[in-house]
Amino acid sequence: MFEPLTEEAVASAFDYLRAVQAGDARTAGDLVVAEPRMPAFLTGIAEGIVEAGTSLPGPDDDAPTWDSFTLEALGKVFLHALRNWQQAGPDAAPGIAQTVISFVTAILCEEHDDIAHALAVYESCAKGRLLLDARAASAAAYPVNTTAP
Repeated sequence: MFEPLTEEAVASAFDYLRAVQAGDARTAGDLVVAEPRMPAFLTGIAEGIVEAGTSLPGPDDDAPTWDSFTLEALGKVFLHALRNWQQAGPDAAPGIAQTVISFVTAILCEEHDDIAHALAVYESCAKGRLLLDARAASAAAYPVNTTAP
Protein backbone atom coordinates (compact mmCIF):
# COMPACT_ATOMS: atom_id res chain seq x y z
CA MET A 1 0.00 0.00 0.00
CA PHE A 2 1.10 3.59 -0.36
CA GLU A 3 0.38 6.91 1.28
CA PRO A 4 -3.11 8.37 0.93
CA LEU A 5 -3.67 10.52 -2.14
CA THR A 6 -3.74 14.29 -1.85
CA GLU A 7 -6.34 16.40 -3.62
CA GLU A 8 -3.65 17.36 -6.15
CA ALA A 9 -2.82 13.69 -6.79
CA VAL A 10 -6.49 12.86 -7.31
CA ALA A 11 -6.88 15.78 -9.74
CA SER A 12 -3.73 14.77 -11.62
CA ALA A 13 -4.85 11.14 -11.91
CA PHE A 14 -8.29 12.09 -13.22
CA ASP A 15 -6.73 14.60 -15.65
CA TYR A 16 -4.59 11.73 -16.91
CA LEU A 17 -7.59 9.38 -17.24
CA ARG A 18 -9.50 12.02 -19.19
CA ALA A 19 -6.51 12.62 -21.50
CA VAL A 20 -6.12 8.88 -22.18
CA GLN A 21 -9.87 8.45 -22.68
CA ALA A 22 -9.89 11.35 -25.16
CA GLY A 23 -6.86 9.98 -27.03
CA ASP A 24 -4.76 13.04 -26.12
CA ALA A 25 -1.35 11.36 -26.00
CA ARG A 26 0.54 14.64 -25.67
CA THR A 27 -1.31 15.77 -22.53
CA ALA A 28 -1.13 12.26 -21.07
CA GLY A 29 2.61 12.14 -21.73
CA ASP A 30 3.14 15.56 -20.16
CA LEU A 31 1.22 14.49 -17.05
CA VAL A 32 3.32 11.33 -16.61
CA VAL A 33 6.56 13.25 -17.09
CA ALA A 34 5.40 15.80 -14.50
CA GLU A 35 4.37 13.06 -12.07
CA PRO A 36 6.27 9.75 -12.29
CA ARG A 37 4.10 8.33 -9.48
CA MET A 38 1.10 8.38 -11.85
CA PRO A 39 0.68 4.56 -11.84
CA ALA A 40 0.34 4.65 -8.04
CA PHE A 41 -2.10 7.57 -8.27
CA LEU A 42 -4.19 5.68 -10.83
CA THR A 43 -4.20 2.58 -8.66
CA GLY A 44 -5.22 4.70 -5.67
CA ILE A 45 -8.22 6.19 -7.43
CA ALA A 46 -9.08 2.78 -8.89
CA GLU A 47 -9.41 1.48 -5.33
CA GLY A 48 -12.15 4.00 -4.59
CA ILE A 49 -13.93 3.36 -7.88
CA VAL A 50 -13.75 -0.43 -7.58
CA GLU A 51 -14.76 -0.50 -3.92
CA ALA A 52 -17.76 1.72 -4.64
CA GLY A 53 -18.84 -0.46 -7.55
CA THR A 54 -18.15 -3.92 -6.18
CA SER A 55 -18.63 -3.84 -2.41
CA LEU A 56 -21.26 -6.02 -0.82
CA PRO A 57 -24.63 -4.45 0.04
CA GLY A 58 -24.95 -2.79 3.44
CA PRO A 59 -27.30 -3.89 6.23
CA ASP A 60 -30.13 -1.69 4.93
CA ASP A 61 -29.89 -3.08 1.38
CA ASP A 62 -31.25 -6.30 -0.06
CA ALA A 63 -29.40 -9.46 0.93
CA PRO A 64 -26.24 -10.10 -1.07
CA THR A 65 -26.50 -12.55 -3.93
CA TRP A 66 -23.95 -14.91 -5.42
CA ASP A 67 -23.26 -12.23 -8.03
CA SER A 68 -22.50 -9.73 -5.25
CA PHE A 69 -19.83 -11.99 -3.76
CA THR A 70 -18.39 -12.74 -7.19
CA LEU A 71 -18.21 -9.07 -8.16
CA GLU A 72 -16.54 -8.16 -4.86
CA ALA A 73 -13.96 -10.94 -5.32
CA LEU A 74 -13.27 -9.87 -8.90
CA GLY A 75 -12.79 -6.29 -7.73
CA LYS A 76 -10.18 -7.44 -5.21
CA VAL A 77 -8.34 -9.46 -7.88
CA PHE A 78 -8.48 -6.48 -10.26
CA LEU A 79 -6.95 -4.16 -7.65
CA HIS A 80 -4.27 -6.71 -6.79
CA ALA A 81 -3.30 -6.87 -10.46
CA LEU A 82 -3.16 -3.06 -10.71
CA ARG A 83 -0.97 -2.84 -7.60
CA ASN A 84 1.46 -5.33 -9.09
CA TRP A 85 1.40 -3.58 -12.46
CA GLN A 86 2.15 -0.17 -10.95
CA GLN A 87 5.52 -1.54 -9.81
CA ALA A 88 6.69 -1.30 -13.43
CA GLY A 89 6.95 2.47 -12.99
CA PRO A 90 5.77 5.37 -15.14
CA ASP A 91 5.60 3.22 -18.29
CA ALA A 92 2.69 1.32 -16.72
CA ALA A 93 0.47 4.42 -16.57
CA PRO A 94 -1.15 4.13 -20.03
CA GLY A 95 -2.12 0.49 -19.53
CA ILE A 96 -3.42 1.08 -16.03
CA ALA A 97 -5.46 4.06 -17.23
CA GLN A 98 -6.97 2.09 -20.13
CA THR A 99 -7.80 -0.75 -17.74
CA VAL A 100 -9.51 1.58 -15.24
CA ILE A 101 -11.48 3.21 -18.08
CA SER A 102 -12.49 -0.24 -19.37
CA PHE A 103 -13.59 -1.28 -15.87
CA VAL A 104 -15.73 1.84 -15.44
CA THR A 105 -17.21 1.43 -18.92
CA ALA A 106 -17.92 -2.31 -18.71
CA ILE A 107 -18.90 -2.71 -15.06
CA LEU A 108 -20.18 0.59 -13.73
CA CYS A 109 -21.70 2.44 -16.69
CA GLU A 110 -24.94 1.70 -18.44
CA GLU A 111 -24.84 1.46 -22.22
CA HIS A 112 -26.05 5.05 -22.69
CA ASP A 113 -23.77 6.59 -20.02
CA ASP A 114 -21.01 9.04 -20.91
CA ILE A 115 -17.62 7.88 -19.60
CA ALA A 116 -16.36 11.47 -19.25
CA HIS A 117 -19.34 12.27 -17.01
CA ALA A 118 -18.77 9.08 -15.00
CA LEU A 119 -15.11 10.04 -14.44
CA ALA A 120 -16.19 13.51 -13.28
CA VAL A 121 -18.62 11.94 -10.80
CA TYR A 122 -15.95 9.58 -9.44
CA GLU A 123 -13.49 12.48 -9.16
CA SER A 124 -16.02 14.48 -7.11
CA CYS A 125 -16.58 11.45 -4.88
CA ALA A 126 -12.83 10.97 -4.40
CA LYS A 127 -12.35 14.63 -3.48
CA GLY A 128 -15.34 14.48 -1.14
CA ARG A 129 -13.87 11.46 0.59
CA LEU A 130 -10.58 13.34 1.04
CA LEU A 131 -12.50 16.17 2.70
CA LEU A 132 -14.29 13.72 5.02
CA ASP A 133 -10.98 11.97 5.83
CA ALA A 134 -9.37 15.34 6.62
CA ARG A 135 -12.26 16.29 8.91
CA ALA A 136 -12.07 12.93 10.68
CA ALA A 137 -8.30 13.29 11.15
CA SER A 138 -8.77 16.80 12.51
CA ALA A 139 -11.44 15.61 14.92
CA ALA A 140 -9.17 12.81 16.11
CA ALA A 141 -6.25 15.21 16.57
CA TYR A 142 -8.37 17.71 18.48
CA PRO A 143 -11.05 15.74 20.32
CA VAL A 144 -13.89 17.63 21.91
CA ASN A 145 -14.57 16.88 25.55
CA THR A 146 -18.29 16.19 25.72
CA THR A 147 -18.44 15.33 29.42
CA ALA A 148 -19.54 17.94 31.91
CA PRO A 149 -16.85 19.22 34.32
